[in-house]
Amino acid sequence: MRSMSDAASARANTGSPTRRGFPWVYVLCATAVAVALRLPGLFEDPWIDEIWSWGLAQSRASATEIFLIRSSNSHALNTLWMWVSGDARDFVVYRLPAFVGGVACVPLAARIASRAGRNAAVAAAWIASVAYLPIVYSGEARGYAPMCCASLAALECAWTWLDGGRRRWLVSTWISFTIGLLFQTLFVVAFVAIAVGVLARLRGERRPRALLRAALFLAPPLGITVAWWFFNVRHVFNAGAPPWDLAEVLSDTVAVAFGLPRVGWAIALGAFLGLVIVILDVRHLASLGNRLGVVQVGVVGVTSAVTVWLLWDDYLAARYFLVPIVFFGLSLARVLGRIADSGRAGAVIAALLFALFAAGNAAHTVPFLRAPRGTIGELVRGMAASSSANPIVVTGNFDFNVGA
Repeated sequence: MRSMSDAASARANTGSPTRRGFPWVYVLCATAVAVALRLPGLFEDPWIDEIWSWGLAQSRASATEIFLIRSSNSHALNTLWMWVSGDARDFVVYRLPAFVGGVACVPLAARIASRAGRNAAVAAAWIASVAYLPIVYSGEARGYAPMCCASLAALECAWTWLDGGRRRWLVSTWISFTIGLLFQTLFVVAFVAIAVGVLARLRGERRPRALLRAALFLAPPLGITVAWWFFNVRHVFNAGAPPWDLAEVLSDTVAVAFGLPRVGWAIALGAFLGLVIVILDVRHLASLGNRLGVVQVGVVGVTSAVTVWLLWDDYLAARYFLVPIVFFGLSLARVLGRIADSGRAGAVIAALLFALFAAGNAAHTVPFLRAPRGTIGELVRGMAASSSANPIVVTGNFDFNVGA
């Protein structure tokens, strides 16, 4: 990392991405590492949720029926991909959208963070590359990794549209919103954060026809969201495990987000550091007059709390916070970028802080890469040893984990 030039500082103030001096070499290296870390998961045995989604897909006669499945296990576009792919012999085919979406998060994060300078872009690329939870879901035929990719794409397209006003970026934002929502309904966290951020920036600019621009931005994705809720989401039933303890879920989320051990003192430290990082990021964005960035960070936190409130009595897991984790990576990257911009000593400190983050995530990632999800045979034998039922009936991950 090197000190940011005056020109880069000016770009940070305007919010436009770095063009000259964009760290392509660092980003490409981070992307290559992301591919290497995500490849092993592609070739592992299918997990119960993947098999379940595959069964739902293959039992439908038409693509229309896919969008009428009202099971929480079906992530519509992921299930559609399974249906289009047919009865493939290798589950790698079904995992391709997750793999591509997971890898694409790396350059997208770098592009967004480049508005805060070259060093922030480098940090964002490497954070996205080595983060544990995105690695897990980049190798699983589910909608989580594409949802994260669509979240970053929607933020970048919306930001670029606000900067330049070109309609192709507005249309790209609509498309990203739609893809993200149909891959995983939890995308609504990103939708709300970006939409409120855009409205705040439009209000602050006080340009002519700002209200019309706001309506134009919101109308198509809001219409699709309402329609999707009416025809599908409000009828969805929980097809997964029974509720987990809330404190356990939140502790696990902090642990996997920061790469910390799952012990009390580490969780408390991670929560404190996360709050400090968010405050530092928001203060800096506010000093630059970056309303979109400030509001986006704040609303992600609020919508995460709403997610906890809505799903507390139903089913909650760390993966439900993937969008906040990915967006937090942007905040962390901007903070590390600012530290590195302060000079040679700052660059060393930023590098050391990232090394701690990477090492902590590696402590979770390495065991996962060695034995991502076990094998179906081992799990079924474990269930058979602990159950007198014949035949064994698998109704969810909770059953699948018995005796494993």
